[in-house]
Amino acid sequence: MVEFRLSEEQEMLRELAHEFAQDSIRPHAKHWDDANEFPMDVIAEAHGLGLTNLHVPEEYGGMGMGIADEVLVTEEFAWGDPGFSTAAYSNGLTAGPVITGGTEEQKIEYLGRLTSAPKIASYCVTEPAAGSDVASIESLAVRDGDHYILNGEKMFITGAGHADWFFVLAFTDKSAGYKGMSSFIVESAWDGVELGKKESNMGQRASDTRGVLFDDVHVPVENLIGGREGNGWFNAMKAFDLSRPNVAAQAVGTSRAAFEHALQYSDERETFGKKLHRHQAIQFMLADMKTKIEA
Repeated sequence: MVEFRLSEEQEMLRELAHEFAQDSIRPHAKHWDDANEFPMDVIAEAHGLGLTNLHVPEEYGGMGMGIADEVLVTEEFAWGDPGFSTAAYSNGLTAGPVITGGTEEQKIEYLGRLTSAPKIASYCVTEPAAGSDVASIESLAVRDGDHYILNGEKMFITGAGHADWFFVLAFTDKSAGYKGMSSFIVESAWDGVELGKKESNMGQRASDTRGVLFDDVHVPVENLIGGREGNGWFNAMKAFDLSRPNVAAQAVGTSRAAFEHALQYSDERETFGKKLHRHQAIQFMLADMKTKIEA
């Protein structure tokens, strides 16, 4: 029989995340959205409480938790503000390929940067002509001695304007199809890395979503993830596998918040001499919403 009840430790983690969302996220959500502001100060608070980098192994400074633990925090963050949740989870997605496919040196250096201080890493896969169809990317990295020369344009990159480093997917051999893709760790401060215009994406304005241009960026060979060409597709797909449950958790957290707002409004608004939630048709709608969220 599958056990769906949370462990005592998971309940404590969820309660900590919920209290943090209630006290530190929700009060600022409207300001972040109105001002298009990245909530780095509050992400730093979450980092200090151990609520970020949850699935990074302990030997690299992370919490060493599983996805079932991580989604509890993601859901509560999204309940507080979906934009904050996206911004705070950028590291979770970006660290994935390094955790599953990186060399020991890469893990120590780049996972260590995320866990030792409240820093951001961003995941650069989507391009103007390639979204879900990852095989259609056009970015290209050409070997030149002890470097790769990287050129390409990425778009809709979460946290890009605040990233310390990027995971970048690019072809090293276009003739090999998806098996010719490789992945790299690219530092944001390197020459040739240019940031695009910040997007104003509804409900996600706190996430600092923008394009990133790589113009003849010299990437050291040691920053080829895993030290081998041709592993990029698999590294990217593994990261998606790790992150998709968190996307679902964000949807649940956001839905919970929407339901609570709807329920509150139904208790404030009156029509035909009674509150909205006293009308049976509205009761059916609210019941359906609650049932779907709990399911």
